[in-house]
Amino acid sequence: GYKTGIYASLSWLNNQLNSPKLDKYDKWVAQWNDRCTYEKKYVMWQYTSDGSVLGIEGRVDMNKYYM
Repeated sequence: GYKTGIYASLSWLNNQLNSPKLDKYDKWVAQWNDRCTYEKKYVMWQYTSDGSVLGIEGRVDMNKYYM
């Protein structure tokens, strides 16, 4: 199975994708920062593009998922 959601930067979520019609969809916020400042509900936060994972060469996006 799968679940529909929206992945976007904080700026896009606040300024272009801010319709109440989209509130029913899960949000995945890309905000490279020490904390997520999106004020609506979200289920995932991408906090950096400069992470590392053993076995993967180069930079890796890092995310936190909130169940």
